Amino acid sequence: MPHLSICMPSNRPFGTSRRAIETALAYCEAKDAALIVADNSGDAEKRAHWQGRSPRLTYLITDGTDVMTNFMTAFLASDTPFIMPMGDDDEIVFDPKRPTFDLARLPDDHIGVRPVTEVWTEERGVIHTKSFAIGGERPDARIIEYAQAAAGDNSAFYSIFRRKAYIDLMDLFARHHPTKGAYCDWAQVTALFAFGKMQLDRSSVYRYNFAGWHDQKLIDKKNIELFLAADLPADAKKYAPLLQYLDIFIFVSSKQAPLTPDDAINAKAILSGSVFAGFLTMVSQQPQAYSETMRYLAELARSEQDIMGRFQIALIMAGQIREGLKEQYFDYYRTALQYEGVA
Repeated sequence: MPHLSICMPSNRPFGTSRRAIETALAYCEAKDAALIVADNSGDAEKRAHWQGRSPRLTYLITDGTDVMTNFMTAFLASDTPFIMPMGDDDEIVFDPKRPTFDLARLPDDHIGVRPVTEVWTEERGVIHTKSFAIGGERPDARIIEYAQAAAGDNSAFYSIFRRKAYIDLMDLFARHHPTKGAYCDWAQVTALFAFGKMQLDRSSVYRYNFAGWHDQKLIDKKNIELFLAADLPADAKKYAPLLQYLDIFIFVSSKQAPLTPDDAINAKAILSGSVFAGFLTMVSQQPQAYSETMRYLAELARSEQDIMGRFQIALIMAGQIREGLKEQYFDYYRTALQYEGVA
């Protein structure tokens, strides 16, 4: 039985998604893995080409579904112990000169496995290659380790994760998060790395298409679009560290988070310390960008030493971003504490 399913929510038409699906299917055939494509593109040519193409390919027609529903459909259709998300404009290859990574022997304290990642664009080719593992013994060390290794791109989102932990986190987000914004991928990955270590699989190379993110003007434009789509202000980037802090804090607080009580406290401590402090520093360095109330709350947070006290102030701060957001985040937190999971 395969241990891995590659899960690809796909909205691109046949021509621009073909290479992604081709490479994923070839990888699965080489690695004894399964490929699940949830296709809501409505492209008849694409459907005719891929349906019944291989016993390793489960091809789901999901026309009419929104982005998040299509995403979850792909993952919930899996039944392997490990899953891997894949974008339908990316590529993945297997290096036969290197030994296949044995997922069945992955230690219990590991949440998954990182492929080698090539960050590239069609115009520029490979911009850089990332080949890091995450080896910190405690959640705080792993959170810091990833922040340093990421160096500006979140391509580690496309890694191999234990199915239950991944789907529980994503289901909690998809059903209960206040904004369900696509900008939340940083918080999702950081939380997953807080859950456990990551080994490096040098036999797998994931080619992450960085188009749209390699130029600062494009990045700024994309960020505005992501925040507006989540019903947040166009300038919500100035609140990004605050929102990331709240999201990761709630992920590690979830009833289904695979953390011991001590490790959960350890994770919350680093989040309420250096992660939240990043936002407080932004407020102090650019006071003109924030309201008088936000500046006052930042002063309160700096003097607050208790982990939950800081979290409560951060919830009040969220209410300054958008009316009702404080209450929505509080309800989300309470739901996470009781969340039973689906995987």
